[in-house]
Amino acid sequence: MEIPAIEVIDIHKTYGKGDSAVEAVRGVSLTINKGELFGFLGPNGAGKTTSLRVMVGLLEQTKGEVQILGISPNDRHARDELKSKIGIIPQDISIYEDLTVLENMWFMAHAYKLPPELAEKRIDTLIKEIGLVEKRKSLARTLSGGQKRRLNLIMGIIHDPLVILCDEPTPGLDPQSRVAVWKFVTNLVTEEGKTVVLTTHFMEEADRLSDRVAIIDHGKILVLDTPEKLKASIGEGDLVEIEISDNEKLEAAKEALTEFKGVQEVNITDNLLTVRCLDVIPRMAALLNVIEDLGVDIEHLGIRNTTLEDVFINLTGRSLRD
Repeated sequence: MEIPAIEVIDIHKTYGKGDSAVEAVRGVSLTINKGELFGFLGPNGAGKTTSLRVMVGLLEQTKGEVQILGISPNDRHARDELKSKIGIIPQDISIYEDLTVLENMWFMAHAYKLPPELAEKRIDTLIKEIGLVEKRKSLARTLSGGQKRRLNLIMGIIHDPLVILCDEPTPGLDPQSRVAVWKFVTNLVTEEGKTVVLTTHFMEEADRLSDRVAIIDHGKILVLDTPEKLKASIGEGDLVEIEISDNEKLEAAKEALTEFKGVQEVNITDNLLTVRCLDVIPRMAALLNVIEDLGVDIEHLGIRNTTLEDVFINLTGRSLRD
Protein backbone atom coordinates (compact mmCIF):
# COMPACT_ATOMS: atom_id res chain seq x y z
CA MET A 1 0.00 0.00 0.00
CA GLU A 2 1.42 3.36 -1.04
CA ILE A 3 2.26 5.81 1.72
CA PRO A 4 0.04 8.92 1.43
CA ALA A 5 1.56 12.35 0.99
CA ILE A 6 0.02 13.53 4.27
CA GLU A 7 -1.76 11.61 7.01
CA VAL A 8 -3.45 13.62 9.77
CA ILE A 9 -5.06 11.81 12.69
CA ASP A 10 -7.23 13.70 15.20
CA ILE A 11 -5.02 16.76 15.58
CA HIS A 12 -5.87 19.43 18.14
CA LYS A 13 -4.13 22.71 18.80
CA THR A 14 -4.91 24.74 21.91
CA TYR A 15 -3.45 28.11 22.80
CA GLY A 16 -3.33 29.16 26.45
CA LYS A 17 -4.58 27.34 29.52
CA GLY A 18 -7.58 27.26 31.80
CA ASP A 19 -10.42 29.69 31.17
CA SER A 20 -8.37 31.62 28.60
CA ALA A 21 -7.60 28.54 26.47
CA VAL A 22 -8.56 28.75 22.80
CA GLU A 23 -8.83 25.56 20.75
CA ALA A 24 -7.92 26.63 17.20
CA VAL A 25 -7.99 23.11 15.74
CA ARG A 26 -10.44 20.56 17.07
CA GLY A 27 -10.00 16.99 15.91
CA VAL A 28 -8.94 17.33 12.27
CA SER A 29 -8.34 14.03 10.48
CA LEU A 30 -7.65 13.53 6.77
CA THR A 31 -5.53 11.73 4.21
CA ILE A 32 -4.02 13.57 1.25
CA ASN A 33 -2.85 11.41 -1.64
CA LYS A 34 0.32 11.87 -3.64
CA GLY A 35 -0.25 13.95 -6.77
CA GLU A 36 -3.38 15.57 -5.36
CA LEU A 37 -4.31 19.24 -5.16
CA PHE A 38 -6.14 19.43 -1.85
CA GLY A 39 -8.04 22.53 -0.79
CA PHE A 40 -8.82 23.85 2.68
CA LEU A 41 -11.77 26.24 2.33
CA GLY A 42 -13.10 28.35 5.15
CA PRO A 43 -13.48 31.90 6.45
CA ASN A 44 -10.67 33.81 8.12
CA GLY A 45 -10.04 32.37 11.57
CA ALA A 46 -11.48 28.96 10.71
CA GLY A 47 -8.27 27.08 11.59
CA LYS A 48 -6.83 26.62 8.09
CA THR A 49 -3.42 28.20 8.70
CA THR A 50 -3.01 26.62 12.14
CA SER A 51 -3.77 23.18 10.66
CA LEU A 52 -1.21 23.79 7.93
CA ARG A 53 1.47 24.87 10.39
CA VAL A 54 0.89 21.79 12.50
CA MET A 55 1.16 19.60 9.42
CA VAL A 56 4.66 20.84 8.58
CA GLY A 57 5.96 21.01 12.13
CA LEU A 58 6.00 24.80 12.50
CA LEU A 59 3.60 24.30 15.39
CA GLU A 60 3.45 21.28 17.65
CA GLN A 61 -0.02 19.86 18.05
CA THR A 62 -1.60 19.57 21.49
CA LYS A 63 -2.90 16.16 20.53
CA GLY A 64 -2.91 13.86 17.51
CA GLU A 65 -0.48 12.59 14.88
CA VAL A 66 0.86 13.87 11.55
CA GLN A 67 2.88 12.00 8.94
CA ILE A 68 4.31 13.56 5.76
CA LEU A 69 5.53 10.92 3.33
CA GLY A 70 5.66 8.56 6.29
CA ILE A 71 7.78 10.94 8.41
CA SER A 72 6.66 12.81 11.52
CA PRO A 73 7.40 16.58 11.36
CA ASN A 74 8.13 16.40 15.09
CA ASP A 75 10.92 13.84 14.63
CA ARG A 76 14.04 15.95 15.16
CA HIS A 77 16.29 13.34 13.57
CA ALA A 78 14.29 13.43 10.32
CA ARG A 79 13.88 17.21 9.98
CA ASP A 80 16.64 17.68 7.42
CA GLU A 81 15.21 14.88 5.27
CA LEU A 82 11.71 16.30 5.53
CA LYS A 83 12.90 19.86 4.87
CA SER A 84 14.11 18.83 1.43
CA LYS A 85 10.74 17.27 0.58
CA ILE A 86 8.43 20.09 1.70
CA GLY A 87 7.89 23.53 0.20
CA ILE A 88 6.06 26.19 2.22
CA ILE A 89 4.54 29.31 0.64
CA PRO A 90 3.43 31.52 3.54
CA GLN A 91 0.41 33.79 3.51
CA ASP A 92 2.55 36.79 4.42
CA ILE A 93 4.96 37.78 1.66
CA SER A 94 8.47 36.87 2.80
CA ILE A 95 10.97 38.34 0.36
CA TYR A 96 14.04 40.56 0.71
CA GLU A 97 13.07 44.00 -0.55
CA ASP A 98 16.62 45.24 -1.18
CA LEU A 99 17.64 42.22 -3.23
CA THR A 100 16.78 41.67 -6.88
CA VAL A 101 14.47 38.88 -8.01
CA LEU A 102 17.51 36.80 -8.98
CA GLU A 103 19.29 37.53 -5.72
CA ASN A 104 16.24 36.47 -3.72
CA MET A 105 16.16 33.20 -5.62
CA TRP A 106 19.90 32.61 -5.17
CA PHE A 107 19.58 33.33 -1.45
CA MET A 108 16.98 30.56 -1.13
CA ALA A 109 19.06 28.22 -3.28
CA HIS A 110 22.01 28.67 -0.90
CA ALA A 111 19.71 28.17 2.10
CA TYR A 112 18.72 24.78 0.70
CA LYS A 113 22.35 24.02 -0.27
CA LEU A 114 21.56 23.43 -3.92
CA PRO A 115 24.56 22.79 -6.21
CA PRO A 116 25.22 25.93 -8.34
CA GLU A 117 24.42 24.29 -11.69
CA LEU A 118 21.15 22.85 -10.42
CA ALA A 119 20.27 26.13 -8.71
CA GLU A 120 20.83 28.14 -11.88
CA LYS A 121 18.64 25.78 -13.89
CA ARG A 122 15.84 25.85 -11.29
CA ILE A 123 15.94 29.65 -11.01
CA ASP A 124 15.76 30.18 -14.77
CA THR A 125 12.90 27.70 -15.13
CA LEU A 126 10.82 29.08 -12.25
CA ILE A 127 11.27 32.73 -13.22
CA LYS A 128 10.09 31.94 -16.75
CA GLU A 129 7.13 29.84 -15.59
CA ILE A 130 5.89 32.48 -13.15
CA GLY A 131 6.31 35.34 -15.65
CA LEU A 132 9.07 37.40 -14.00
CA VAL A 133 11.77 37.23 -16.69
CA GLU A 134 11.65 40.95 -17.41
CA LYS A 135 11.88 41.71 -13.67
CA ARG A 136 14.71 39.31 -12.82
CA LYS A 137 17.24 42.15 -12.22
CA SER A 138 14.75 44.48 -10.51
CA LEU A 139 14.85 45.12 -6.78
CA ALA A 140 12.03 43.28 -5.04
CA ARG A 141 10.71 46.50 -3.49
CA THR A 142 9.98 47.86 -6.98
CA LEU A 143 7.70 44.97 -7.89
CA SER A 144 3.92 45.22 -7.90
CA GLY A 145 1.94 43.39 -5.23
CA GLY A 146 1.12 40.58 -7.64
CA GLN A 147 4.75 40.22 -8.74
CA LYS A 148 5.92 40.08 -5.12
CA ARG A 149 3.44 37.32 -4.37
CA ARG A 150 4.59 35.36 -7.43
CA LEU A 151 8.21 35.72 -6.32
CA ASN A 152 7.18 34.61 -2.83
CA LEU A 153 5.67 31.49 -4.39
CA ILE A 154 8.71 30.36 -6.39
CA MET A 155 11.10 31.09 -3.51
CA GLY A 156 9.28 28.44 -1.50
CA ILE A 157 9.79 25.72 -4.11
CA ILE A 158 13.35 26.47 -5.33
CA HIS A 159 14.47 23.08 -3.96
CA ASP A 160 11.92 21.11 -6.03
CA PRO A 161 9.92 19.68 -3.10
CA LEU A 162 7.50 16.76 -3.40
CA VAL A 163 4.85 18.28 -1.11
CA ILE A 164 3.93 21.97 -1.35
CA LEU A 165 1.78 23.85 1.13
CA CYS A 166 0.31 27.15 -0.09
CA ASP A 167 -1.29 29.33 2.57
CA GLU A 168 -3.70 31.82 0.94
CA PRO A 169 -1.55 32.40 -2.18
CA THR A 170 -3.74 34.99 -3.97
CA PRO A 171 -5.23 37.62 -1.62
CA GLY A 172 -5.04 41.14 -3.03
CA LEU A 173 -4.10 40.01 -6.52
CA ASP A 174 -5.57 41.48 -9.67
CA PRO A 175 -7.46 39.00 -11.89
CA GLN A 176 -4.54 38.55 -14.30
CA SER A 177 -2.05 37.75 -11.52
CA ARG A 178 -4.54 35.45 -9.81
CA VAL A 179 -5.04 33.43 -13.00
CA ALA A 180 -1.25 33.24 -13.47
CA VAL A 181 -0.83 31.83 -9.96
CA TRP A 182 -3.70 29.39 -10.48
CA LYS A 183 -2.14 28.08 -13.68
CA PHE A 184 1.28 27.75 -12.07
CA VAL A 185 -0.05 25.89 -9.02
CA THR A 186 -2.17 23.58 -11.16
CA ASN A 187 0.83 22.73 -13.36
CA LEU A 188 2.81 21.71 -10.29
CA VAL A 189 0.33 18.86 -9.88
CA THR A 190 -0.67 18.00 -13.44
CA GLU A 191 2.73 18.43 -15.11
CA GLU A 192 5.20 17.71 -12.31
CA GLY A 193 3.28 15.28 -10.11
CA LYS A 194 3.64 17.34 -6.94
CA THR A 195 1.22 17.21 -4.02
CA VAL A 196 -0.22 20.65 -3.22
CA VAL A 197 -2.24 21.66 -0.16
CA LEU A 198 -3.96 25.01 -0.65
CA THR A 199 -5.73 27.07 2.00
CA THR A 200 -8.14 29.72 0.79
CA HIS A 201 -11.28 31.64 1.68
CA PHE A 202 -12.07 32.19 -2.01
CA MET A 203 -14.69 29.64 -3.03
CA GLU A 204 -13.93 30.03 -6.75
CA GLU A 205 -10.26 29.26 -6.11
CA ALA A 206 -11.05 26.10 -4.17
CA ASP A 207 -13.62 25.02 -6.76
CA ARG A 208 -11.43 25.56 -9.83
CA LEU A 209 -8.17 24.16 -8.47
CA SER A 210 -8.92 21.39 -5.98
CA ASP A 211 -9.26 17.68 -6.62
CA ARG A 212 -10.86 17.47 -3.18
CA VAL A 213 -11.91 20.15 -0.71
CA ALA A 214 -12.23 20.14 3.06
CA ILE A 215 -14.57 22.87 4.29
CA ILE A 216 -13.39 23.92 7.74
CA ASP A 217 -14.97 26.18 10.35
CA HIS A 218 -14.19 26.80 14.01
CA GLY A 219 -11.31 24.34 13.84
CA LYS A 220 -13.39 21.41 12.57
CA ILE A 221 -13.79 19.84 9.13
CA LEU A 222 -17.47 20.04 8.24
CA VAL A 223 -17.33 18.09 4.95
CA LEU A 224 -14.65 16.67 2.65
CA ASP A 225 -15.17 15.57 -0.96
CA THR A 226 -14.70 16.67 -4.55
CA PRO A 227 -16.11 20.11 -5.40
CA GLU A 228 -18.66 18.50 -7.73
CA LYS A 229 -19.98 16.10 -5.09
CA LEU A 230 -20.10 18.80 -2.42
CA LYS A 231 -22.17 21.06 -4.66
CA ALA A 232 -24.45 18.22 -5.68
CA SER A 233 -25.00 17.27 -2.04
CA ILE A 234 -27.17 20.29 -1.30
CA GLY A 235 -29.74 19.64 -4.01
CA GLU A 236 -30.67 20.03 -7.64
CA GLY A 237 -31.87 23.09 -9.51
CA ASP A 238 -30.61 26.58 -10.22
CA LEU A 239 -30.25 29.34 -7.68
CA VAL A 240 -32.25 32.55 -7.96
CA GLU A 241 -31.00 35.52 -5.95
CA ILE A 242 -33.67 38.10 -5.12
CA GLU A 243 -33.18 41.40 -3.32
CA ILE A 244 -36.39 43.13 -2.25
CA SER A 245 -37.13 46.73 -1.27
CA ASP A 246 -38.33 45.92 2.27
CA ASN A 247 -35.95 43.77 4.36
CA GLU A 248 -38.58 43.44 7.06
CA LYS A 249 -40.57 41.21 4.70
CA LEU A 250 -37.70 38.80 4.00
CA GLU A 251 -39.10 36.14 6.33
CA ALA A 252 -42.60 36.47 4.85
CA ALA A 253 -41.14 36.15 1.36
CA LYS A 254 -39.15 33.09 2.40
CA GLU A 255 -42.28 31.43 3.80
CA ALA A 256 -44.29 32.19 0.65
CA LEU A 257 -41.58 30.98 -1.72
CA THR A 258 -41.09 27.76 0.24
CA GLU A 259 -44.61 26.71 -0.75
CA PHE A 260 -44.02 27.44 -4.46
CA LYS A 261 -43.97 24.45 -6.84
CA GLY A 262 -40.44 23.38 -7.78
CA VAL A 263 -38.72 25.27 -4.96
CA GLN A 264 -36.32 22.99 -3.08
CA GLU A 265 -35.20 25.44 -0.42
CA VAL A 266 -35.03 29.14 0.43
CA ASN A 267 -32.28 30.83 2.44
CA ILE A 268 -31.71 34.40 3.60
CA THR A 269 -28.10 35.60 3.46
CA ASP A 270 -26.68 39.11 3.23
CA ASN A 271 -30.25 40.52 2.91
CA LEU A 272 -30.80 38.34 -0.16
CA LEU A 273 -33.31 35.59 -0.75
CA THR A 274 -31.54 32.63 -2.33
CA VAL A 275 -34.07 30.26 -3.89
CA ARG A 276 -33.16 26.81 -5.22
CA CYS A 277 -35.74 25.89 -7.85
CA LEU A 278 -36.18 23.16 -10.47
CA ASP A 279 -36.95 24.28 -14.05
CA VAL A 280 -36.71 27.86 -12.94
CA ILE A 281 -36.89 29.61 -16.33
CA PRO A 282 -40.48 28.63 -17.24
CA ARG A 283 -41.53 29.25 -13.61
CA MET A 284 -39.80 32.62 -13.23
CA ALA A 285 -42.81 34.87 -13.88
CA ALA A 286 -44.98 33.01 -11.37
CA LEU A 287 -42.10 32.99 -8.87
CA LEU A 288 -41.77 36.77 -9.07
CA ASN A 289 -45.51 37.19 -8.68
CA VAL A 290 -45.21 35.56 -5.26
CA ILE A 291 -42.85 38.35 -4.22
CA GLU A 292 -44.92 41.13 -5.75
CA ASP A 293 -48.07 39.87 -4.01
CA LEU A 294 -46.37 40.82 -0.73
CA GLY A 295 -46.41 44.46 -1.81
CA VAL A 296 -42.65 44.88 -2.23
CA ASP A 297 -40.48 45.74 -5.22
CA ILE A 298 -37.67 43.54 -6.54
CA GLU A 299 -34.40 45.51 -6.40
CA HIS A 300 -32.14 42.79 -7.83
CA LEU A 301 -32.63 39.48 -9.60
CA GLY A 302 -30.03 36.97 -10.71
CA ILE A 303 -29.76 33.30 -11.66
CA ARG A 304 -26.59 31.27 -11.07
CA ASN A 305 -25.24 27.78 -10.51
CA THR A 306 -24.43 26.26 -7.12
CA THR A 307 -21.08 27.23 -5.60
CA LEU A 308 -19.00 25.98 -2.68
CA GLU A 309 -20.12 29.06 -0.78
CA ASP A 310 -23.67 27.72 -1.01
CA VAL A 311 -22.40 24.51 0.55
CA PHE A 312 -20.84 26.53 3.38
CA ILE A 313 -24.05 28.53 3.87
CA ASN A 314 -26.06 25.31 3.91
CA LEU A 315 -23.79 23.92 6.65
CA THR A 316 -23.38 27.03 8.82
CA GLY A 317 -26.16 29.48 7.96
CA ARG A 318 -23.69 32.22 7.08
CA SER A 319 -21.45 33.17 4.16
CA LEU A 320 -17.69 32.72 3.86
CA ARG A 321 -17.31 36.51 4.05
CA ASP A 322 -19.00 36.85 7.46
